[in-house]
Amino acid sequence: MSDRRVHTLVLLLAAASVLAGCSGGGVHFGGGQTDNVPVTTSMSSVGDTPPAGVSVLSLQVTITDARLNPGNVELLAAPVTIDLARLQTETSLLSAVNVAPGTYTSLALTIAPNPLLSFQNNTGAALTVGGAQCANAAVCEAGLVTASDSQSVSFPGAGITLAPSTPAALLIDVNLSDLLSGAANTISVNLGVNGALAASQIVPQQGSPFETLEDVVGVVSGPASGAFVLQTALGNYNITTNSTTQYLNFPTGVCSPVGFACMATSQIVSVNMGLLTTNTLVATDIFYEDDSTTLPEIEGVVVATGGLPAQFSMVVLQETPTASGHTIGSEVEVALTNNAPTFSIDNLVGTLNTSAFSFTGPSNMIVGQEVAVQQGAGSTASVLQGNRVLLRSSRITGTVAVTAFPDFTMNGLTPFLQNASPAITQIEAETATEFTPNGTEYGGTAPIISDIADGHNISVRGQLFANNGSPALLATKVIQHN
Repeated sequence: MSDRRVHTLVLLLAAASVLAGCSGGGVHFGGGQTDNVPVTTSMSSVGDTPPAGVSVLSLQVTITDARLNPGNVELLAAPVTIDLARLQTETSLLSAVNVAPGTYTSLALTIAPNPLLSFQNNTGAALTVGGAQCANAAVCEAGLVTASDSQSVSFPGAGITLAPSTPAALLIDVNLSDLLSGAANTISVNLGVNGALAASQIVPQQGSPFETLEDVVGVVSGPASGAFVLQTALGNYNITTNSTTQYLNFPTGVCSPVGFACMATSQIVSVNMGLLTTNTLVATDIFYEDDSTTLPEIEGVVVATGGLPAQFSMVVLQETPTASGHTIGSEVEVALTNNAPTFSIDNLVGTLNTSAFSFTGPSNMIVGQEVAVQQGAGSTASVLQGNRVLLRSSRITGTVAVTAFPDFTMNGLTPFLQNASPAITQIEAETATEFTPNGTEYGGTAPIISDIADGHNISVRGQLFANNGSPALLATKVIQHN
């Protein structure tokens, strides 16, 4: 993961609550009549440059405070923990509050001390991180020493003006290359360093939603009248549907014809949705993942395959439902022998060339793949008994090496991939309209495919296939950073 910036997108909307708290109670825009500018806060990432030789796998940061000044106006309803390393190509909705209209000249952000970092040490020497030693080539987890946990940054010019009940949007860039330092054989975090933060105002295009949220995995609750609640680690999203919502991967035995009637309490689904200017979350795509939470889904990135066909190692990135017994960022072993698990592809890309892009067993597994493992009986915090291994989407950053549209080749990959066994030094990114229900998405400095250029830094989301020794990624989203 090279050249990552992490930025917080603060969206100022006009309407009711879209995000409910983890307890299940609604987070409604409250306050007096003067606090009539509803605010929702989102976070995303646009690339990174971590310390040399350090491959960031997960970076759990708790945002404890975000305030507009003058006035000391709070933007967060409650502290929120986010995995910054996961947000290379997505946006995550954080909170919803009301603020008073007025002119604000600066924004102050505070994080909790000791963010939890999961990483591979590829520096060639041991690192001491958070008081614990990490050997070269090892995958380690540590709480980072925090030199400074807050910073206040000014908005450009005279500041921003928020009018009563008028939508607006703010952008906070948190530059991970400045946030993390790797001096003296260690890694630490310093939010107060110059360049770590920047703030500005953004405005959505006419007729467009304020933000899109993609691949949000959670548990369905209370589906009725075209609406449902999606329970996630960040809270409970209140989501509506409409006539254009697409229902994908639902087994024929669940319902027929496929539509909202397929939705049932306790299902695990992945949702793409738009945050409209009416402050409503509308699902564009709902992907069926599992029938119930009886067997939890533990998702992670594969970090070692040397134990195959009996087992492999992965770093946990999320668990559904939450509190399934695994710490985000921890490394676990996945045992494949006891339950003879099935291997399948989470069909997010439409038509697949199954002869080349197959995922039918341990021989199709490589480091860097993101998989969801259905947790079977006898699992522990350190060893998962895998009932099923489902190939999901990896987020990979690198450099465009060769363009041969509609495909391009990436190199300059993280040391984590280059030092894998077998080594992954380049990945072919394949893009086509049939890969997703809506085609491959493009963003950053490449809003269309022809803007992708050799030598540019790029983040790609998609399913990674071994492809007979020539790794290929079916790109559902491409973000060019420079």
